[in-house]
Amino acid sequence: MSAGSGDGDAHSMHEFLIQEGDNGDVLGLTDDGLSGESSTDGLGSSSSGLMDGIEVDTSLWRVSRLSLILLNVGWTGLACVLVAWGVVMLPSQVRSTVGNDRVGLGLAAIVVVGSLLIVTPLIGMLSDRSTLSYGRRRPWMLIGLVWLVIAQICLGLANPHKPAAKPLGCEDELNNATSIVGTTTAAPDTEELHGHLWALILVYGLATVGYQLIGTPYTGLIADHTPPAQRGFGSGMNGILTVTGNLLGASVGFLFASSLTILHIYIILSILVTASVLVVVFSQPEDPPPKSQQWRKSGTAKRSGCSNFVLTYVEPLKHHDFRWVFFTRFLMQQGLATVLFFLELYFHDQVDLPGDLRSEEAVAYALVPLFICAGVSSVLSGMASDRSGGKRKRFVIGAALIMSVSTIVLVFVRSFYACLAVAGVFGAGYGCFTSVDFALVLDVLPNERDRAKDLAIWHQALVLPQLIATPIGGAIRDGITRVACSGPSTSPNHCKKAHCPAAYIVLFSITAAYFLLSALFVRRVRGVK
Repeated sequence: MSAGSGDGDAHSMHEFLIQEGDNGDVLGLTDDGLSGESSTDGLGSSSSGLMDGIEVDTSLWRVSRLSLILLNVGWTGLACVLVAWGVVMLPSQVRSTVGNDRVGLGLAAIVVVGSLLIVTPLIGMLSDRSTLSYGRRRPWMLIGLVWLVIAQICLGLANPHKPAAKPLGCEDELNNATSIVGTTTAAPDTEELHGHLWALILVYGLATVGYQLIGTPYTGLIADHTPPAQRGFGSGMNGILTVTGNLLGASVGFLFASSLTILHIYIILSILVTASVLVVVFSQPEDPPPKSQQWRKSGTAKRSGCSNFVLTYVEPLKHHDFRWVFFTRFLMQQGLATVLFFLELYFHDQVDLPGDLRSEEAVAYALVPLFICAGVSSVLSGMASDRSGGKRKRFVIGAALIMSVSTIVLVFVRSFYACLAVAGVFGAGYGCFTSVDFALVLDVLPNERDRAKDLAIWHQALVLPQLIATPIGGAIRDGITRVACSGPSTSPNHCKKAHCPAAYIVLFSITAAYFLLSALFVRRVRGVK
């Protein structure tokens, strides 16, 4: 039924193009290499697209809302995996591997290496140029899905042990002679450690490549199949389904109280992401490109070799509006990455947890109101954006202010239940941003014919913040805490980490500054209201 809906939308688009062409000149469309595609490149403008001299008004192009929902459902599984990795799984596995006193730098080492394996522009170019009979986007998504599932199982095998539930005193932790990279062994009277950090680093790097193999062509598929007049609704669906995935990823923390091992949890994540990606693959058919289609050798395509690959990173950023949208998202994700990657450690070190509640469970509880409020906010903000005539800047600015204030308030909160309330407010700001995030970049794409490649560059505003924010946060958290715990047990400088707020005061203050800067940067965008 879903596939039939997608076929109907694709054929409707073909009929629309023929009717809008110059006296139905189908050959003109074929020569341009566009008649065989379900959504046609060059139709990103809200007013018209230009194909071999034929100007096509795309304002009348519509698809069913069900088709747009199914198109975006893949982000539920992808977001679930990303949040589960960053908020629950990796912090816990790293703490189980190197110990609590070095978890910040250990986590930074993993994320930095994973972020260095950035292949999205290359994947985007290959997807844009692909002439496979199954389509330009979906074959790459299927390859990435297989890759990601295998990598996640390897992540589970790298260290399947859960860390100790309760934090140790500083005195015990500083006596732990664990190495950051290499085989880890527990010193007497300290927490038991398992596995090798280098193995986690290697497998996580491979997992990020699989994630990019899915996500890069997927963003191109969404751009191909979303009519300009329905970008507001499509972006809203993208936001709420992403938030739904975030909520599912956060719920993984509850599984730590069960008898499931780390490997079992990764298998569950693999099942979720497989189901969501396959829904997209089978509900959004792509017609094979005609044999006569040759990729247009314009722009970067005229160049070859390493210079071509390097220039793919630079050329979209020469476009004024795309550049400022990129940096706006970069700073927003920089703040979000800092909060999410260190939230579990914050609960572990700072918050008075009730009863025998583990920090993994605590962060799962906190993320429930965060993502529920984000979902509600995303829907309401998306509707408000459509009614405002496509005005998007105000929503980004409002989101940045809400998230900045919430982060500052979190610095002074020690009560677990107060943290839940702050998380809900933070989520409302996050949902407001996600409701316009994708629509904002679609409005300013430099080249409609290079959608997947340009969106891959934009996607780096999600990946690169992890490369920068996590090492900064890890150094702040571990460095300040180590200094605060460096004195003897009788010294006033000696304390348990649960009572050392200085590290998180600095960390979350810097995070609030990231959000405020994103609000300033979005004001520089000229082509969006």
